[in-house]
Amino acid sequence: MKAYLIIAAVVAATPAAAQAPAPVSRQISAQARTMSGQPILLPQGPVQVTYTETVVPPGGALPPHKHPYPRYALVMSGRLKVTNLVTGTVSEVKAGELAIDAIDQWHEAVVLGAEPVRMLVIDQAPPGVVNTVRRDP
Repeated sequence: MKAYLIIAAVVAATPAAAQAPAPVSRQISAQARTMSGQPILLPQGPVQVTYTETVVPPGGALPPHKHPYPRYALVMSGRLKVTNLVTGTVSEVKAGELAIDAIDQWHEAVVLGAEPVRMLVIDQAPPGVVNTVRRDP
């Protein structure tokens, strides 16, 4: 009984700062359209969500490609210039920003600056479907 009282006294005397901090969340942005202004439309039926980490080295590029379904890229480091080959729109995305790729529109990207671009890429597509279509050279 004495041991339980000592443990209770120690727990009660522990300052709140020494206990695990509560989770903190904040909304950074709320986008409802792709980079080319399209509404975000999800595939009908079952959807598989996949995520990958993509790293593009300094001087690197992503060749022309398109996505038939929604793709979100959270840029964690570096800067990327994205050119939509259908609309001609050019966008720069940097660390801390979310890029929502155009759906079914050809686009390409190049790394800006000396830092590699590191992205967390999230796809929403029907199960088993690859969400990147590369354009033949």
